[in-house]
Amino acid sequence: MLKQPRNIYLTLIAQLTVIWVFMTLFRVVFLLWNPSFFSDFSFLDYAVGAWFDLITISFFYLPFIFFSVVPFNKRLERHRQKIKVLFYVPITLLVFFLNAWDIAFFSFTRKRVSFQYFKFLFSENEAGILAVEFIAEFWWLILFFIFSLVLIFYLFLSFKTYKSNLNKFSSWSLCVVIMFLSVIVGRGGFQLKPVDIIEVSKYTSLKNAPAALNSAFTMLKTIDYKDLDKKDFFSKKEADAIFNPFQSSVPTNILQDETNVVLIIFESFGSMYVGPNNAESYTPFLDSILEKSMYFEHGFSNSQSSMDAVPAILASIPSWMKETFILSTYSMNQYNSLPGILKENGYSSSFFHGPTNGSMRFDSFTLASGFDRYYGRKEYNNEDHFDGTWGIPDHYFLPWSIDVMNEMRKPFFSTIFTYSSHHPYTIPEGFEDITKSGPDPICKSISYADFGFRDFWMKAREQDWFGNTLFVFCADHVGPTSRKDRADLNWSFKIPIAFYHESGLLPKVNTNQTMQQIDLMPTILDLLNIETDYFSVGSSFLSGLDMPNMSYYQDNIVSMAPGRDPIVWNEVQDDLTSESVVKTKIKAVYQQYINALVNNAMLP
Repeated sequence: MLKQPRNIYLTLIAQLTVIWVFMTLFRVVFLLWNPSFFSDFSFLDYAVGAWFDLITISFFYLPFIFFSVVPFNKRLERHRQKIKVLFYVPITLLVFFLNAWDIAFFSFTRKRVSFQYFKFLFSENEAGILAVEFIAEFWWLILFFIFSLVLIFYLFLSFKTYKSNLNKFSSWSLCVVIMFLSVIVGRGGFQLKPVDIIEVSKYTSLKNAPAALNSAFTMLKTIDYKDLDKKDFFSKKEADAIFNPFQSSVPTNILQDETNVVLIIFESFGSMYVGPNNAESYTPFLDSILEKSMYFEHGFSNSQSSMDAVPAILASIPSWMKETFILSTYSMNQYNSLPGILKENGYSSSFFHGPTNGSMRFDSFTLASGFDRYYGRKEYNNEDHFDGTWGIPDHYFLPWSIDVMNEMRKPFFSTIFTYSSHHPYTIPEGFEDITKSGPDPICKSISYADFGFRDFWMKAREQDWFGNTLFVFCADHVGPTSRKDRADLNWSFKIPIAFYHESGLLPKVNTNQTMQQIDLMPTILDLLNIETDYFSVGSSFLSGLDMPNMSYYQDNIVSMAPGRDPIVWNEVQDDLTSESVVKTKIKAVYQQYINALVNNAMLP
């Protein structure tokens, strides 16, 4: 016979602990049924899973926790157990059902269940037939599910609740403290934003992430996501003939093997205020480097936000959908990336971003995509330089990153994401008088960021690795503007993109040649002489493929190029009467991208 807890607080702990134990048990069965996917799942991965289980319990059982500890009067106290049952039973049924479901279906989807997947499944005409097949094949899982529920409810009823003997003030105080702690655990801690699906990659590998998560958590985090449907504009053979995203690099042998790479992403550096051929440029120092570079005056962003840009640049994954890839259920897909491929070829890697860690979830995504280390405000570790709103200003943070790079094993790959040209456009003390103002508030901060880049570049030139380093420059997206003459589609996505090597061996770019963010990974692999297969909806500039630039704008795909008006396409108004060749390519690439996301088929 179980020893009876003597107050409502011990009872609550006991009743939630058994849920926690059973969620671990479901994870064990999940791993036993899917051993080929998680051959190196470790004790640390179990600990990560236990933490996410605790987050899930704190969120799902929040109403139950409240009615377990809130002080009742004498009349309501007699009904506390019944009230608790009303919450405990359906919540437990849902949580256990979702975790049991993924034990069976993970091998088909290779990721945890999402809200969209359930909507899709139960809207299918074959749902009834699938249910019969499921019961026939996984009868043992149904028995395990029923056994778990029976046992958990038996244990629940075994913990008899006794009224707290605390006075009214102490009871209410303790209730507030418990609810506060539950909310903090439910959001995953005190960080800027509640924990999301991608956060698991901070603590475990992308491969083991699905097993460290639990299905109730992923379902909760995907309720607001819009599901994607597979596209069938062309047959698979026809689409591959137009554009096949499974590609192979072609070494150019322009640069020597094991060349280091430093990729600098400039926050909001739209071409309207940047570039050597721009009379309105606010970046004279950067422009002096671009003039000596393989510079694309007609570079295009595949995105309109920083969160969209990072996957596009680092993994050739654009966000041609309503939600950003980083926040979507597809962020747990298996995919290749530039840091991951370079790691396989002996490179060490690091990602630098001056704001507070957790900003825009870059720390999670970059670690998931294969970077060895992430460096943010926390790692900079000097709060005297904090600007009071966002992070560490560029003129401090960028030169500091060189000190870290000097300690890295060579060859290395480092990405630096500037931030000072982000709203609220704070100009550090000492730069107010030397920076240049312009028609938009962002102009002065772009001018300041150019000084930060200058300090970085002058220090980098002094390092012994400078001459053997490929520098890549790219903006994340175009910054905000109030100018009507800069508000059309051409200006909305036009950014500087450039490649620099001290040897001067990089080829020159024709004035009308274009490049987009998703082309960066394939191009860099060719320049580094890396021989590999990869998935990308972009293509290497050096391959000679003539593919359209594609950006997502208000549910449309837009394609820009010099000398012609933007081409706009969407699948609702699918008109091929004009520019049919370009639109056909757009449709094929878009189909390949969407189907790869839906099918979790983003690896060669």
